Amino acid sequence: MLLLGLFWLIYFFIHSALASIWVKEKVGIHLPGLFQHYRIIYNLIAILGVIPLLYLSLSQTIEFEIPFHQPVGLLLTFAGLFFMWKAFRAFDMPAFLGLKPEESSVLVKTGMYAYVRHPLYFATILLIAGLCLMFPSKGMLMVLGISYSYLLIGSKLEEVKLKKQFGKAYEDYAKEVKALIPYVY
Repeated sequence: MLLLGLFWLIYFFIHSALASIWVKEKVGIHLPGLFQHYRIIYNLIAILGVIPLLYLSLSQTIEFEIPFHQPVGLLLTFAGLFFMWKAFRAFDMPAFLGLKPEESSVLVKTGMYAYVRHPLYFATILLIAGLCLMFPSKGMLMVLGISYSYLLIGSKLEEVKLKKQFGKAYEDYAKEVKALIPYVY
């Protein structure tokens, strides 16, 4: 289980590093031919990295019971997937996935972004809580703890990047809209 936890930490470190402005700039300078495909490579690494980790985490045996854990877990999982879908609707999906060049970036403040600055993180919070309840084990509790820690750290790193990118407009937006949980935090 410790090894699985280490793999999750490595995954989150790589995910954040590849999303950083510094790494993107270095790739753009030193590998300009690769840079035009950076977004799709980033998404492929993210997806291909998380699938085996989730499989290994979910394949553990149930170690404890929680009253009503299955229906509550299912509800949270579907809520997480629903809010992910709602958050993705704010983007040009082919550009977001790296299938076509991105247009200039604009600060999105509509849809889910009117309620929470990081709706994909919010959706992930719900999704992981749901999976933890549906497949309760020490391993999934570990995934929950590591993931939530990463989401807190990742959201702070994202805030720095967005303040750099959008300046005062983002600072004003951050004063109006909560970061991770609508109306709460």
